[in-house]
Amino acid sequence: MYQRAAALAALTQSVYLVDQIARKGIVDIEDFRTCIESIFVRDDAPLSVYGTPYRLRTGLRISARLLSGQEMPQGKALMTYSAGLFALERRLPKHPDHYRLLAEGIQRIGKQRQYFGDALHASVIAAIADLYGQTISTMKPRIIVRGKTEFLGQSANTRRVRALLMAGLRAAHLWHLHGGGHLTLLLRRKALLHEIDRLQRQASPL
Repeated sequence: MYQRAAALAALTQSVYLVDQIARKGIVDIEDFRTCIESIFVRDDAPLSVYGTPYRLRTGLRISARLLSGQEMPQGKALMTYSAGLFALERRLPKHPDHYRLLAEGIQRIGKQRQYFGDALHASVIAAIADLYGQTISTMKPRIIVRGKTEFLGQSANTRRVRALLMAGLRAAHLWHLHGGGHLTLLLRRKALLHEIDRLQRQASPL
């Protein structure tokens, strides 16, 4: 459950940043970095993928609010994006060509990241966004991001959103890998909240 809580926080952090870009045109760079760098880490343990709980502090905070039923203006949007990513990750194995393209693409973009020395380099983000567009965007359910046209109309923001959705898909994979599912959110909410609280206590900048 501890691993599931970390994976859920990572997914929530990704979709929260998507919503922030869509509605406000802003993104926390460190939170963004945590999400994007996870795409290139080949490990099955969430905290090996994301680093310390501190790097997931935003996702932990928002997950705790959503699971405890607190009112949030963007709550419905976050749950819709999350549900879409869970569904897409479950269906991906039925699309072997996409699976292969994703594996090859991430390996190729990983080399770009090494070349530029930064996962947040504009060329790296653009490459992730293009890969998402060639693969995940062609599958159903399509994730429709809603926000302000003045922000979503900017190509740099569109690329960031797609890259974050790719990061969210990575987190959804870790969630399912560690036994997470729809029933976990329905029937094990209290246990999840307990582990999220535990992770939040560990989320020290030290």
